[in-house]
Amino acid sequence: MTIPVSQTVADGATIVAEIERRSGESVSACYQCGRCTSTCTAAFAFDYPPHRIMRLLQLGQVDKVLGSRTAQLCFDCMTCSSRCPMNIDVANVIEQAKMIADERGIEGGEKEIRLFRRAFLQNVRRHGRLHEARLLTWMNLRTFNPFNDFSLVPLILRKKKVHVIPPRIKNREQVHRIFREVNGDRKMK
Repeated sequence: MTIPVSQTVADGATIVAEIERRSGESVSACYQCGRCTSTCTAAFAFDYPPHRIMRLLQLGQVDKVLGSRTAQLCFDCMTCSSRCPMNIDVANVIEQAKMIADERGIEGGEKEIRLFRRAFLQNVRRHGRLHEARLLTWMNLRTFNPFNDFSLVPLILRKKKVHVIPPRIKNREQVHRIFREVNGDRKMK
């Protein structure tokens, strides 16, 4: 006898399987002790704390996870992963959800954070290291706020903390290779 499964549930299971494949973790191993959440320094800003993200994935509610503030705001400090009694790399699970959300063009509520993350990674990929001046200029233009923090430019240039011309690093191809290996054939949107 075949039991019909709704398309939404089937899609959710597929995405959870993809998150598990990419992270190498089994979300079903989480037994909701909440240790990840109790040590998370950013949980106050999340809409779903880390243990709740794991529970939503266990239930196949991936739409909530992919569109969550948690997936966008988690800064991968790895504290949750180091505290998990089941040795689940919770931060990596959240990171994979974040990457899948990016690949699917799911904006979530934190559009500027997503934009910043993408700009940061493209900047590092292009220059081999972060070029702050270009990143700040790009962000200001993309957020239609070209003069944001403009008053700080003389101070920054005087202290020589930011280079106007991107510094060259040796063997930039190694950085490109890392991005190719991490991203595979996936592209950042």
